[in-house]
Amino acid sequence: MMSIDSSTGFALELSGYTVKRLEPNDEEVLQRLYEECADFAYLTDGHPPSPSAAREEFLALPEGKTLQDKFMFGLFDAHNVLVGLIEAIRHYPDDSSWWVGLMMLAPQQRGKGLGSQFYRAFERWVSTHKVQQVMLAVIEENEQGFLFWKKIGFEVTRKTPPREFGNKTHTLYVMKRTLDATT
Repeated sequence: MMSIDSSTGFALELSGYTVKRLEPNDEEVLQRLYEECADFAYLTDGHPPSPSAAREEFLALPEGKTLQDKFMFGLFDAHNVLVGLIEAIRHYPDDSSWWVGLMMLAPQQRGKGLGSQFYRAFERWVSTHKVQQVMLAVIEENEQGFLFWKKIGFEVTRKTPPREFGNKTHTLYVMKRTLDATT
């Protein structure tokens, strides 16, 4: 079994890919991924990602959380190009949960099972931190994202009232996946 320093990344048993924890000095490579994933920005906000989207992602926190609670993991291909991101907040919304605020994959990496493997590796890492569940929210319009999360075992816990995101208004599905000792 691989030993990975949890401060820098987690093990991904997939040849040609590595995971590392992103830091603010990775803003430029993250911004490129945001721009590559402009389809997601249009879906959620109705406009392309802002030139400061990556910087804003590093600083975005829910109320009561600090930057020490925020974890951003980048998925890099064999050429050390950032092709994916998982952003999560520990102990949110409660001490037994982690919240996935964002998961993105570059368009050319989608539909190959890479997202599932990336998420599963993240979940294995999170499970070592005495977590009982992972939670997230998916906008109702994001049918592919919703189906992705359902396929890997997330269940809808509630539907939110409509909220504004950029130029659009969305209802969210709040979802959770309970972790067990065999995760």
